[in-house]
Formats: sequence, C-alpha cells, structure tokens
Amino acid sequence: MRIPETVPSGAPPRTSAFRLQVTDVTGSTAFEAELDPSARAGSVAQLLARQVELPSDVPWGLRDDRGSFLDDERQIGEQVAADARVTLTPKTHLG
Repeated sequence: MRIPETVPSGAPPRTSAFRLQVTDVTGSTAFEAELDPSARAGSVAQLLARQVELPSDVPWGLRDDRGSFLDDERQIGEQVAADARVTLTPKTHLG
C-alpha cells in the first residue's frame, strides 16, 4: 500500500523513498508505506490507522522493532531509518 504524500510546490522532488514495513498489533495486517520522513510520527500513525480501517476513536501510536513507542511530536525520519519495521499499536491503558 502506498500512502500518498504532499510535496510543497516549488520543492524539489525527493530522489529516494522513505518506506516503512508496517504491521498492526495483532500481526494480521502487514503492508509497506511510503511517506514523508519529515511528518510527525503521531500524524503518520493516525493516517496509517485510517488507511487500514482501524477504529478512528482510538489513539494510535507506532512502536519500533525494540517495542518502544515513537515520540508522536518528532519527525518519523529522525526516529527510524527507511525500511524499518514498525507496529501500529493502540495507545490505551488497561487498568
């Protein structure tokens, strides 16, 4: 699945794609997403959740391959490398 990105007019096109290997928390959905590395991780998580039709009333986050949540406010490209594996995870507390 390719996630569309927005390039500001007049900006030179990127020559290399920033892709992530994404799975949902159950492992039942896996896909590749191509996106803007300057996008905030929280925005990316919400966009990816909508793309795979996960519930919209749940806050979603991304975990890296070590299980740590990415910082929602920081750019995704600052936190993971291209082609990294991330997990789309609900940010809820069970107790």
